[in-house]
Amino acid sequence: MPATITTEVRDEILYLNGVLDCHTLDYVWQQKQQLLDTIKAIDVSKVTRVDSSGLALLTYCCIQQNAKLIAINPQLKTLIELYDLDAIVV
Repeated sequence: MPATITTEVRDEILYLNGVLDCHTLDYVWQQKQQLLDTIKAIDVSKVTRVDSSGLALLTYCCIQQNAKLIAINPQLKTLIELYDLDAIVV
């Protein structure tokens, strides 16, 4: 079964659920305009796996909307630290 990602916007927060990697990135990228219009934060608590392309998308979204990531899991936190992106996305 292929990996999937779902999105939902509630109360100025974008909620992501699933795997955010090179295989699911296109789904989020195609919706970015609608998803980013009103957000101030991105909740990644239900993201089970992120690769570097997923992190690039999250970074782009944070920069475009001046948003921050919330509910970051340890795996994603490590990736953010490795790329020295703490100041941008957290």
